[in-house]
Amino acid sequence: MKRKSWLPVSLALILILTLLSACGGNNNGNNASPSSSASASPSASEPSASPSASASSSESAAPSALSGKLVIWTFFDQVKDMAAKFMEKNPGVQVEVKMFPGDQYQTKLLTALQSGKDLPDIFDLERGYIGKFIDSKFLTDLSAMGGEDLVKDYVPYVQGLGRSADGKLKAISDHSSPGGFWYLKETAKKYLGTDDATEIGAMVSDWDKLVETGKKVYDQSGGKVHLIENAGDLFDIMAYNTEPWVKDGALNIDPKWKDTYAVQQKIRENNVDAKLEFMSAGWGTALNSGTVVLTSMPAWAGFMIDNKDDKAVGKFGVASTPLGFYTGGTYRGIYDKSPNKELAYEFIKYIASSEWQTYNLGKTGNMPGLATVYQDNMDSFKSSFFGDQNILKPYYDTVTKLPALSADKYGEEILSLWRKSAGQGITNKTDYDKVVASFKKEVKNAFPELKVD
Repeated sequence: MKRKSWLPVSLALILILTLLSACGGNNNGNNASPSSSASASPSASEPSASPSASASSSESAAPSALSGKLVIWTFFDQVKDMAAKFMEKNPGVQVEVKMFPGDQYQTKLLTALQSGKDLPDIFDLERGYIGKFIDSKFLTDLSAMGGEDLVKDYVPYVQGLGRSADGKLKAISDHSSPGGFWYLKETAKKYLGTDDATEIGAMVSDWDKLVETGKKVYDQSGGKVHLIENAGDLFDIMAYNTEPWVKDGALNIDPKWKDTYAVQQKIRENNVDAKLEFMSAGWGTALNSGTVVLTSMPAWAGFMIDNKDDKAVGKFGVASTPLGFYTGGTYRGIYDKSPNKELAYEFIKYIASSEWQTYNLGKTGNMPGLATVYQDNMDSFKSSFFGDQNILKPYYDTVTKLPALSADKYGEEILSLWRKSAGQGITNKTDYDKVVASFKKEVKNAFPELKVD
């Protein structure tokens, strides 16, 4: 699930559904449910050109002699396509995909793992809760099975998230979930003087430039147009560019958060943001109408674009954000007591391959986990919303610079508490030290086992 908490989750989901309905369900061929949207990484848009097949040609060998049956548990319906492609390549293998609603999946999985009954061979883990499972006894050590070779050419942050605290590879994703600033070209040209993604990226390449650019947009438009949707977008951008929230059993607040809070205050004070809550009706309208110039978006979020009758085709651009960020992600691990571990590893090997990821990029627009697939398709891949722009480039330029941090059981939940405390602080113009004091109380209540000074 998407980790922005500007609204209660239930309300956000309702608004997503409303937005989807407004969009006419006409774009992307995406039918991922809101509850699984971030993890499912639905397509950015309808790809309009096939990715390079060169990377996959060497892996498209004749059908192997693999045989047997695998059971996969997931919350994400695109796994069915993944399974179908694997069976096509390996006709002796049967893959049964069991899909559970996103809001029930985690509980269903945990119950099964703890009871030891009715278990899958492979199971999916969403970014929001992978940290609760990654150090458990339930996941097979993929490093011992040769997994390091599978991820040696991966985007660093993607392979890092699948590692346990001792550095062993426990889960692998077939995609990355990079973010960027999406914009309507017509709006950008009117208020920024250009619709060129590189030039726009340069205008907001650091926070000072972003604030100055935002002030100009507000003044030029007579207060009717803002540069970004909400100062809270900085939570997403900074979330994985800062130190972990817990170190040696103690709460750790990276000093960068203080600087970020100051930037957020400047953004709010200078009307750089439209103060639109994430996933609110106004937020969706601004994205599609251009009353906000830049919207921070994960690459998979094309379903939020109103593309009824193809009216959005070629209308958007994507520029780099000041720092790289990502949102969501789905990982797959092998149940440690599965009797089919070797066959399950062949499936993991397949989804980690350039063959699958190149196919998936072409079919769904999902960004690859392999840096090499980015590189092979950098100059050729097109996506219909973005016309002739090579959209892999801005994502690659930023996402490959993200640190390769492993997940832990605290990070996402403490980040959520910080969003709440700091978000309220920005709105209420609260001093940073008071925000921190409130935040520490929240962390103490939620995690009494942690040291909080």
